[in-house]
Amino acid sequence: MFLNSPAKTEMIKFWQFLFDNCSEDFTCVLGWITAGLLVFLGIVMGLGAMMTRLNKRQ
Repeated sequence: MFLNSPAKTEMIKFWQFLFDNCSEDFTCVLGWITAGLLVFLGIVMGLGAMMTRLNKRQ
């Protein structure tokens, strides 16, 4: 419970930063979030493929 408040404050700052950069256009914010999720999924899938390949080699 103690860490909940600072995390919430940081998340609000993150959303405010996104809206400020996109001039409060929701489609721009949604686009940045979608791009971020795709990059994150790509990294996770790439790491998973590398680990699978390394495990098959042994």
